[in-house]
Amino acid sequence: MRLYFTITLLFIALSLHAQDPSFSQFYANRIYLNPALAALDPGITVSGNYRMQWRNVDNGFQTYVATVEIQEPFIRSGFGLSIYQDVQGLPALTTTGAGLTYAYTLPMERHSVHFGMQANWFQKTVDFDKIVFSDELDPVYGDIYQTSFDSGLDRSTYTDFNIGAVWRFKGEIKVGKKRYRDTHNSLGITLNHATNVFRNGGSDESLLNLETPTPPRITVHAGSIIPLAFVGGSKKKTVSISPNFKYDVQGQNVLRTKENLQVFTYGFYLLYEGIYMGAMYQHKFLVSAPKHTNAFIFSFGAHIDSNPREGNKFFIGFSYDANTTGLGTTAGGVYELAFRWTFGKGLTIFGGSDGRSSRKPMDCYHFF
Repeated sequence: MRLYFTITLLFIALSLHAQDPSFSQFYANRIYLNPALAALDPGITVSGNYRMQWRNVDNGFQTYVATVEIQEPFIRSGFGLSIYQDVQGLPALTTTGAGLTYAYTLPMERHSVHFGMQANWFQKTVDFDKIVFSDELDPVYGDIYQTSFDSGLDRSTYTDFNIGAVWRFKGEIKVGKKRYRDTHNSLGITLNHATNVFRNGGSDESLLNLETPTPPRITVHAGSIIPLAFVGGSKKKTVSISPNFKYDVQGQNVLRTKENLQVFTYGFYLLYEGIYMGAMYQHKFLVSAPKHTNAFIFSFGAHIDSNPREGNKFFIGFSYDANTTGLGTTAGGVYELAFRWTFGKGLTIFGGSDGRSSRKPMDCYHFF
């Protein structure tokens, strides 16, 4: 049964338009979320993400991302290099890719607007020898025949392009008579596989000699960090809440949401001196529907200033998705591990790293 389920999912992936992995800790994988978020932290940043989905299905769906970023405050820019790999099922349907990212920051007094673009190269491969087709089976002796299936390809190579923008700003929120000052807010939008918006404008990824470019995906995301209270003695420490929202829609015509895959993810994190815990809900619709798979996402992690003088800091986070309907617990849930290591006084190509006035507009608000 598990093998049949795996093969069924594989042929959906081979014959239909592909769908991008969606990370539960989306702010822990910044460039994947939005290329405009590249190199938010001063210096050089190295990060990694691992996602295991449906571990009870043979080999499941495993996704790896590794990124190196460098901030260039002198030219208000950031650069990034990303390596990506996604492996699905027993036949190891594997997508490997590399991307180059450029982001530019337009600073203002209490605001900053970031623009980003990313060029990607991908290669998709599959091992058909690991699949047993029905015409190979004998009712008595089992797998003894040669299959007549011929895909024509065992790999395909293609390129695409992503663009994004993010508005980050400071403000205050008023609830009744209570004012929450110094809130940090972020609002962004991304268009992935931008060349495929136009018919015949993209590269085909099919392994079955079909014209199937990766359908475009639009992501809208928003988040805030709201200081709630100060605790401690002479050194006050802040307790904050961070509500976050993400909406993904992917399909050949992204404006027709009913015809496409769409995912809502929303919830909040509670933060205290670099340590956080989070609870989020993910579903096809804003509200629950028992006929569709949804999940609660639980996460925790920490930001550690390993060397404050040098601006070095480390982040690590873990999350678990618990399916509540649809697949339920049968498939095994989803696990994610993320880390990010920033060297604040790292190498810069264009200089100007010691100029506080040049670096200030690009400083990160500790968004994930």
